Amino acid sequence: MQKLIICPNSEKRNILRSLDNSNTLYNIKFMSKNEFLSNYYFEYNDKALFYLIDKYNIHIDVAKVYLKYLYVIDTNKNYKNEKLEFLKNIKLELINNKLLTFSPYFKRYIENSELEVKNYYDLDLYEEKILNYKFNNNNNTSIKNCVYEFKTIEEEVNFVCIKIIELIKSGVDINNIHLCNVDSDYFYTIKSLFSYYNIPVNIPFKNSIYSTKIVKDYLDTGVIDLDNNSLVTKKLVSVINSLCDIDKDNPKYMDLLKDKLKNTYLNNKILNNAVNISNLYDISFTDEEYVFVLGFNQDILPKVYKDIDYITDKDKEELDMYNTTYLNEREKNILIHILSNIKNLYLSYKLTTPFNKYYPSSIINELKLEVIKDFCDSYTYSNKYNIIRLSEKLDNYKLYGEKEDYLNELYNHYDIDYSTYNNKFTGINRDLYLENIAYPLKLSYTVLNSYNECSFKYYLRYVLKLDNYESTFQAFIGSLYHEILSLYKNNNFDFELEYNKYLENKELSLKEKLLLVKIKRELKELIEVIKSKDLITSYDEGLYEKYVEVDIRDDISVKFIGYIDKIMYMKKIEDTYFSIVDYKTGKIDTDIESMKYGLHMQLPVYLYLINYGRVFTNPIFTGIYYQNILFSYPTWSKKIEKELKDRYLLKGYSTSNIDILEKFDSTYTSSELIKSMKYSEEKGFDRYSKIIDDDTLYNMIKFTKKHIESRTDDILNCKFDINPKMYNKKNVSCEWCSFKDICFKRDSDLVYLDKVDDLSFLEEGEE
Repeated sequence: MQKLIICPNSEKRNILRSLDNSNTLYNIKFMSKNEFLSNYYFEYNDKALFYLIDKYNIHIDVAKVYLKYLYVIDTNKNYKNEKLEFLKNIKLELINNKLLTFSPYFKRYIENSELEVKNYYDLDLYEEKILNYKFNNNNNTSIKNCVYEFKTIEEEVNFVCIKIIELIKSGVDINNIHLCNVDSDYFYTIKSLFSYYNIPVNIPFKNSIYSTKIVKDYLDTGVIDLDNNSLVTKKLVSVINSLCDIDKDNPKYMDLLKDKLKNTYLNNKILNNAVNISNLYDISFTDEEYVFVLGFNQDILPKVYKDIDYITDKDKEELDMYNTTYLNEREKNILIHILSNIKNLYLSYKLTTPFNKYYPSSIINELKLEVIKDFCDSYTYSNKYNIIRLSEKLDNYKLYGEKEDYLNELYNHYDIDYSTYNNKFTGINRDLYLENIAYPLKLSYTVLNSYNECSFKYYLRYVLKLDNYESTFQAFIGSLYHEILSLYKNNNFDFELEYNKYLENKELSLKEKLLLVKIKRELKELIEVIKSKDLITSYDEGLYEKYVEVDIRDDISVKFIGYIDKIMYMKKIEDTYFSIVDYKTGKIDTDIESMKYGLHMQLPVYLYLINYGRVFTNPIFTGIYYQNILFSYPTWSKKIEKELKDRYLLKGYSTSNIDILEKFDSTYTSSELIKSMKYSEEKGFDRYSKIIDDDTLYNMIKFTKKHIESRTDDILNCKFDINPKMYNKKNVSCEWCSFKDICFKRDSDLVYLDKVDDLSFLEEGEE
């Protein structure tokens, strides 16, 4: 006959580990309690949950409570209690709508199996009946151990660290050491102190994917970046696919989706040789294992049941469920039973945490356990932690005049820079960094410029992701312009239709609505101007908001990406003549000489993307330009008429090849398309004309490629020092930086860069 063992997964692993040492074949099957219940009664899925929250318009947590109690509800019974009758009707609804899944042969299966229940101490009456199991309370069991009292949670965890080191020194296998009754309040303290003592520990952090940027972006936009092959993306896709049968247009769909995302967690990295945090009730500890039970406090151990659940003690009179009085008495007996069967047991409690006060467990007095309050720390196992504690004791002495124990000894032993501060970035672990970044790593002009302005800014913005995006009216208008300008050449383009579609469901203030009147008028004017300028050029084809990407490395997946606002081009046999236009909403600075230092590289980056992104088979350069799309000229300006006339002209660099330039701008001798472009046969180009010859163009692209690859190496090698740039005596890094209050930069951190007056450095390579 097959044996069916009902036990927690952690106990299952222990049983299988013990069976590994035997050559005997066993006919054993394992199930958790929840698996057994879902097979014995029924199983429900997301559709049942969705049905309840949609029909009854209830919070998803309430629906889960209803479903939790349906196991114990008998559909053939008439209940006197209205609440129970309501639950019965819900169960019947779910059955009739085929939202509960039954296993019709399971009861026959368990009749032919030998059932054994292990390490389930919290069974309710109906669970005991179907499992034919009841906890046998042995009143002879008792706890003989002493209990350690500590003022703070940090002192308690420090005690545990010291005892663990002593155990390891005595030859105890670290894998046989367990921490129990550890909730999330302990996690940070354990992580910190165990690292000070170099004790590896597996902490079961529950990091939900809901709080990640990938999920937040998806919830905002409804778009998933499938090129991002990260674990978060995979889990997000899995959750979405699990809800494929749910109506996405129903408002309750989003409630269900968010709940599933909140309850989907990132995987913790498990260390092979480390202290483990275990459930006190789940595992049968052997005589070789050492168990530290922390937080032996009132209302925590033993757990206290209160009559505050949806199903109250009064409701339970008609159900096979225990009332809270019975459960509390049983809980105490179970705890005593479990603790009394652990050979190597350490008990401790704290009196305070940074947020709460605590009291010792009532069992301590009831069993008359010895309480040790004066545990003495010898300060011999962690120099790092000793230095931290010395700093804290010096703080208390300096601020409050409190001279704590061991202050003199620590002060005489350690030489520390007290009351000093070093703002230098001390670095991060490269292997850990490369292991946790999302691949492919995507770089762009904006990212590159941020790194070149200050590599610590890049670290804060793109590694730690501390820069929350804030939607502004200016950004909104910029996006509006880009959207309309990407569509204006489409067949049957309807300005009013597209304009109103973009503004649909946008909440704007009265002031913003008034500004839109002027902005709309200028946008229509801009489109007409661009259409008239298109008559000047032979470049009759265009790409708008063109996405381009370039693979940078083979060993690590890194892509350089960009969206080019506008590419004007003309095909001639196998050649493609092109010009790049980037829309700008603010002041335009066309000087690119500072690209020597990686600054102001937007236009060169576009050339790099065109060349290495294989946008065209045989691209021939004509020009790289900015074009203003929003203006705010002072009406008192003496040059207002000229400024209004020239405001839509392209500003940037053109080819020095007249034959090519003429194809793009038929008015190049006194250009109506390009600002400051003038040419005559006698004098050549005007001194204000910005031109690039073929050699300079080649060197610029080569320089940009080398610079991008070099900075990519720096990023992958975690070079994130605080190094804001002073170019031509002006700080170009910090003025608009949102992290000025974080880095505490000093004058010694500033990198001074001389002004560059020409592009001759391109012939010499990157500095």
